[in-house]
Amino acid sequence: MSFLSPVLRSVSVSSLKRVNVPEVPPSASAGEIRRVLRETGARIVAVVDSAGKLHGVVYRSSVLLATASRKSEANASSLLDDPPVILSPSQSGEEALRLMLRADEWYAPVVERGIYMGFIGLESFIELGIEKAARALESVYADEVMTRDVVTVSPEDPVSKVWKLMTERRYAGFPVVDKKGRLVGIITQYDLLRGGYTRVELEASSGPRVRDVMNSDVVYAFTWTSMIEVARSMIERGVGRIPVVESKSNRRLVGIIDREDVARLLLEGVGG
Repeated sequence: MSFLSPVLRSVSVSSLKRVNVPEVPPSASAGEIRRVLRETGARIVAVVDSAGKLHGVVYRSSVLLATASRKSEANASSLLDDPPVILSPSQSGEEALRLMLRADEWYAPVVERGIYMGFIGLESFIELGIEKAARALESVYADEVMTRDVVTVSPEDPVSKVWKLMTERRYAGFPVVDKKGRLVGIITQYDLLRGGYTRVELEASSGPRVRDVMNSDVVYAFTWTSMIEVARSMIERGVGRIPVVESKSNRRLVGIIDREDVARLLLEGVGG
């Protein structure tokens, strides 16, 4: 049973909360985009001209790839991608969310008559779920939603290995576990960007180790944590994924939940 579909059918994209996506002009340099991403913590940048036309988007991964390469002097126009999903203000919230999940996209621009109007993110739907479906979310627990086959990295792994995994799997972050499988941190694209690592360092096996870059202050859940708590933690802490551990005493990693898992739960219910 869907938790939010009836609500999503009755609301339009225009009524959903916009997410804060920085804007840059097509002439913005890779260095400028890198600075914006580092200072705002954003995962994506909108490339918008002075007439309000959306030229495309620049992902954080594209900026990391461009740095210290022959594209290091590139501008937004040469780094941008076409958004896989473009929404119109009149579309229903349900249709918008289905399109985003189908495309495996966390963000989608809203465009009307060629004019850029902002971005909708999966967090837009999660916040709506917290408001409208809190009781339903309270009845579902992390172990019913989490992914159990988790890709992890070790504190001793070179960052080059993490970068390769990020590139191959299109993952933006990984839990870090020790030899006993205990959660000790998390490493994301933002950690690499914030640390000032260049493409050369990201590709060098003799470069920095995960322990030098990872964030040890990890937001985690237990198997018995309710999904309303997970959803609230994602929004309040601004995190995209929450590891699930066996207990507070051993912190053995047993699963992970990301924003897409929560959004899909809201749309399709348990087992959807």
